[in-house]
Amino acid sequence: MKKIIILSVLVILVLFFTFNEKTGNGKLIVQTYPWQVNILPDGRSRVFGVVLGETLLKEVDVILNNTPKMALFELDKKLALEAYYKNISLGGLIGSFIFTLDVSDKQLIKIKNEGHKQKRAENNGVRYELDKPASDKAKTLIVKNLIYIPTVQLDEETIIQRFGQPTFKIKLKTKEIGWHYLYPEKGLDLIYKEEGKEVLQYVSPAKFNLLLEPLQSH
Repeated sequence: MKKIIILSVLVILVLFFTFNEKTGNGKLIVQTYPWQVNILPDGRSRVFGVVLGETLLKEVDVILNNTPKMALFELDKKLALEAYYKNISLGGLIGSFIFTLDVSDKQLIKIKNEGHKQKRAENNGVRYELDKPASDKAKTLIVKNLIYIPTVQLDEETIIQRFGQPTFKIKLKTKEIGWHYLYPEKGLDLIYKEEGKEVLQYVSPAKFNLLLEPLQSH
């Protein structure tokens, strides 16, 4: 069993190293890998077939061939509505997706006040679970930001080969040993950890300072 697991991990790493974006006849393959970030003429970014700031959540369902769990999160008096897709297989890689939805403060407060089930979340936050009618209504919202968590652990050599040299490299401020590999032109903060899972945060490149400024502050 152990040999099978090791073999599976090696196959996934080979995909990271050897994938070619074009077929033998020069046609582009559908881009479904985390390093394939396309910057569109209007400055928005497309990753995993999703255009941040444009694609509707119901369209994400089609792209990922799955439906998410919906929840409203409250932390430090700030609210965020998120859609969570767990262990999605895409292009031979498996990972989980968390999309933050573009919702007005007024709508967020309304969702909170509707009294959905509350649970304690990480970092002393609060999670409000959405019922089916509220989840269905959220499908018409636009996705704003994306977090991708691959199941396979990446190493620094693979990160550089696939994503390129980062513009900034900032050490994690937590007890974990690792770095933020920052790519402003892609709107990507790749959080590398020596132990544990990597986390890839995608935002529109024009809003990259929202990720960068907190890391550069003391």
